Amino acid sequence: MTEIRRLETEDLLQFYRIHTIVYNQRRDFSKEENQKIDPLEHPPNWAWGSFDGKKMLAGMYELEFLMRFDEHSVKMSGIGGVGTLPEARKGGHVRRIFEKLLPEAYEKGVIFSNLTPFSHDFYRKFGYETSCARNMVTIHAGDLSEIKMKGEFVHILPGDDTSLLNEIHCAYIANINHGIHRDYWPDNRGWKRFTREDPCASGYYTYLWKDETGKARSYIKYQDVMGDGDHNMSVTELAFTDMKGLYGALSITGGLSAQFENFKWMMPTFIDPFDFIGDAWSVETEFKPRDMTRVVNVKKALELMRRPEGEGEYIIEVQDENISANTGKYHVQFGPDGTKVSPTQKDEDICCDIQTLSQLVTGYRTLDNALYSRQEGLEVYGNEKTLRRVFTQRPQHVTEYF
Repeated sequence: MTEIRRLETEDLLQFYRIHTIVYNQRRDFSKEENQKIDPLEHPPNWAWGSFDGKKMLAGMYELEFLMRFDEHSVKMSGIGGVGTLPEARKGGHVRRIFEKLLPEAYEKGVIFSNLTPFSHDFYRKFGYETSCARNMVTIHAGDLSEIKMKGEFVHILPGDDTSLLNEIHCAYIANINHGIHRDYWPDNRGWKRFTREDPCASGYYTYLWKDETGKARSYIKYQDVMGDGDHNMSVTELAFTDMKGLYGALSITGGLSAQFENFKWMMPTFIDPFDFIGDAWSVETEFKPRDMTRVVNVKKALELMRRPEGEGEYIIEVQDENISANTGKYHVQFGPDGTKVSPTQKDEDICCDIQTLSQLVTGYRTLDNALYSRQEGLEVYGNEKTLRRVFTQRPQHVTEYF
């Protein structure tokens, strides 16, 4: 009989071995130095395993994050590193982990859970739905020379002070749903991980940008990548406090156009890349429906989500097959003083499953847009004017990879 539990330190090497198999990684576990636990990695109890006796058959991370949601900072569990040994596939191990993980997250006060799927259909079984898309943009580096370099770029190296990076990042994510606080983890671990790569060895470079007055307004992290005969500047993160900060950070690209052929960025969709250069025909974009989310606590999410101006109310029925505490009808009343959510037996205005609700609550799509989905799980019975005011589209960007 399998046992589902959180990991302990002595379980980590088994977990890492599973990753080498599942993700086609290579690691020599026979060398003692490779068996040491990296202090910048996650605590062992931030992971789960399915065990047959002492043998781990499957595992996953459940990382603790603080996420932005409609100008609030809320608890979010980030799911990553999901893997099952080949001989244990189709045994329901991942499903049983989620069956224990999700109700426990609810009890611990987690509001959302996010992940990057290998298969969107697979994770819909656990209540997750597409929640954050990105545009993979490619621009010839020389075309960005129209954005002239001004101000000052400061190269950030491992061990350097990251306080200005953090100030910019906090301002950047303030009004972005799914933005993740990098200063949440103790001992500045998040920023140490972000700046850990030696650029000479890894090809990763991080630059802070200051305007003409010396005010820090943005930063850019990119990797020097060779691929398919092209030499590319591949941006892994660009954060900014305002429009001037955005174009200040972008201006480094024009100065490097003799080095790089292309500028590539998996960028948030709330920015229009066609603004970057004069001739929009030169911009190549590919829409990537990358990340998924699920509401873990429906009542709390409805209380905290953005509310329209004025007063209003609606009744919503929610179906959640994985967290029974979420299933039911909610009477939502909002006004200038806040939002009140209470259980009710009255007839519902809207009925939806947890997947659809997760998209609507986080502002990934509007109500009208959701009604075009081929996914079954949304019905509207009345009060449509109020519902359209409530379920609006808002900026999205998952700012961490996990």
